[in-house]
Amino acid sequence: MINYTSDITKFIQKLVSIPSVNGINNEVEIIKTIKSEADKLGLPNKIIFKDKNHPNIFVGENFDKKTGLLLIAHVDTAGIGDETKWVHKPFGSEIENNKLYGRGAIDNKAGIALSLYSLKILKDQGKLHLAKFVGVSDEEKGADSIFGARHLLDQGLQAKAAIYTYSGNDTITIGHRGQVKLWINVIGESAHSGSSSWQNGSRGASAIDALNNFLTKVNKFKLKRTHKAFPKYTFKQTVLFVEGGSFTSLVPDKVRALIDARLLPNHSNEKYIEDIKNLTKEFETEKIKFSVEVQTNLPAAFIDPNEKIVKILKKLSKEVLGNNPEVRGCGPANEGYMFINAGIPTICGFGVSGEGAHSKDEYLEIDSISKILEIYQKTALLV
Repeated sequence: MINYTSDITKFIQKLVSIPSVNGINNEVEIIKTIKSEADKLGLPNKIIFKDKNHPNIFVGENFDKKTGLLLIAHVDTAGIGDETKWVHKPFGSEIENNKLYGRGAIDNKAGIALSLYSLKILKDQGKLHLAKFVGVSDEEKGADSIFGARHLLDQGLQAKAAIYTYSGNDTITIGHRGQVKLWINVIGESAHSGSSSWQNGSRGASAIDALNNFLTKVNKFKLKRTHKAFPKYTFKQTVLFVEGGSFTSLVPDKVRALIDARLLPNHSNEKYIEDIKNLTKEFETEKIKFSVEVQTNLPAAFIDPNEKIVKILKKLSKEVLGNNPEVRGCGPANEGYMFINAGIPTICGFGVSGEGAHSKDEYLEIDSISKILEIYQKTALLV
């Protein structure tokens, strides 16, 4: 088989050099670049969109047939954070010590390149029908966008099995936890913080004090179930963000907090939301009012560890990588639930080696490119 490592590396460098940060850049340019590469490789493709600023690309054949292996990658990236903390330029695509650095290197631009070249190899073998690829937009918004994977599935996208080509190959990720994000909004009553009416309690009600009391109790909230597909994870709740107050010397009459909860498949997102709403009522008074706004509500999802796609990846991991990856669900939520719920057994993450996703100096290990390419291509032959 031809060694495509150099071509793939150069293509990943090109992709990384194009900023596609969710909420800052749209995905138009990166989709055009993927299309250009697919055209160069002689791969049939089409751009599909619900919103022209968030296009997706399908490469291959049999879009709506339940055949072949579907390789999935999102084309947007997380933000870069404080650029001064990076040693390597976020969009510099620099190579050092056989590592390719840059935002999106492993999450998820290597997956884009490896998917296209897997299809190229299959096409040259006369077996293009055995695999297809989708590059989806707007995943980093929160894995619940109507413009990316959701739109493609609504248009009828199907496959026999799928791999979301996220980084990492020490785990065959058979699912992910659910995620709920709730804004807790509190309204109080303002007063001058130096006034006698605030001193004697006749006027004013601190929204921040009320929120603090609520958060003290909500931090003790537990869901104690475990799940065999998620041996390393359980329920976890985090306060991500707090903002409030109105002015100096004013008793704060408004504040809000964002709570992030991660739930297992045998937890109920809806019951958790209802429990939090009920808990807020305990802290309401004549002057203090709470409201709860659901920002994100993603279900947990997983596939049977005995699915054929899982067995294939275990076998190929041993043969090609010489490892014995864990088979389990992961903590962070992603779009895997969309494909699983559409009846496509989906690996929610398996790809190149590397580190730094959503962090500084994200990188991929170039030595892993040829091995993962081989696994993707051989998986398509076996699935």
